[in-house]
Amino acid sequence: MQKKRIAVIGAGVLGLSVARALAIAGADVTIFERQHIGAGTSSTTFAWVNANGKQPESYYQLNVAAMQEHVALQEQAQTEGQWLIRSGTYEWATDEQAKTRLEKRVTSLQALNYRTLLLTRAQITQRVPEIRLDPRADAFWHFPEECLLHPAILLAWLWSEARRCGAKLNNFADVVDIQENEREVSLALSDSSCWQGDQLVIATGRWSQELMACLDLKLALIDASQANKIACGFLAVTTPLFTQLSANLISPQLNVRPDGGGRLLLQAPDLDYCANPAAPAAVQGYVGQEMLNRLRRLFDNCEFAKIERIAVGQRSRPADGLPGIGYVTPHKRTYLMVTHSGMTLGPLLGRLVANEMLTGQRAELLSEFSPDRLLGKSAQDFPAFSTLHFPAAQ
Repeated sequence: MQKKRIAVIGAGVLGLSVARALAIAGADVTIFERQHIGAGTSSTTFAWVNANGKQPESYYQLNVAAMQEHVALQEQAQTEGQWLIRSGTYEWATDEQAKTRLEKRVTSLQALNYRTLLLTRAQITQRVPEIRLDPRADAFWHFPEECLLHPAILLAWLWSEARRCGAKLNNFADVVDIQENEREVSLALSDSSCWQGDQLVIATGRWSQELMACLDLKLALIDASQANKIACGFLAVTTPLFTQLSANLISPQLNVRPDGGGRLLLQAPDLDYCANPAAPAAVQGYVGQEMLNRLRRLFDNCEFAKIERIAVGQRSRPADGLPGIGYVTPHKRTYLMVTHSGMTLGPLLGRLVANEMLTGQRAELLSEFSPDRLLGKSAQDFPAFSTLHFPAAQ
């Protein structure tokens, strides 16, 4: 029996995840990437693997399953790469309204059997001796099953697995047109070459609208090319510091996680209102200095801390905040994968999508996430949705 020929456009976490799963299942997979592996959102992310506060419950359950998928894959991996660190997350609040919101969220998570631990001030300072805790904080929560993730290692592992099973990667391959009929799908590339095969996966994140337009389809995504706190957020990397933090930390003014070699990755969601991809923040500017001030209030040994660089993370986010996963054409040859929380969801979605494309069986976990609700619409057709507790990309 002839192998199914499947093209995947995009070599980020979603594209490589589905390419790996398809290749393992025996498909003839070709990946087309406009730049290189991880050139988009997958390399500019807080990479916090969690299901914390994610709604509705169907989305929460999808993220819980994705967390379990990461753990299983990391345990089964035969290489030395360790992309998943099962560190947990620390979180607390200081003002009364934020405390109430956090307590309400914890209560709802406990009702769903999501693991939560209430720690004392002494327990946190024993684990992270350099931390400085605001005296107004009186409840410190630990979510022990959450993880931090190293995106470059995960992407390397996904590609090594896909390549081992025969997948091919074309870097600097810009797809400029898509044609589909009842027999096949074809791609035209900017170098005048073409590809023809049985099926196609569009996994291009915030560029998905461009390729959907080739099929005369409109897709409701938040525009991540414009200054927009829903679509964009700052991520700052420090110089190596003398702290012992090894987990995610969500504090009232600053989100922090280790980034290797003593460096910390910083995020301050309340500053994202001025995040603009067209005007990157200067290290010595307001955003950088404000992040440093907050960092010095949060940790000892940071009086000489510096920020090495500040990036603007551009989120791949459907207009209602939920994934769009499924076929988008009547012939069922073109499949769309677009979602926020790609780092959490990528490996699980890769497996579920590959199974649907090769067997025709759609997973129950995906039942509420058809892209149909996003087609023929714009972001303005959807009411504003809450972005509370969402880092730049997960």
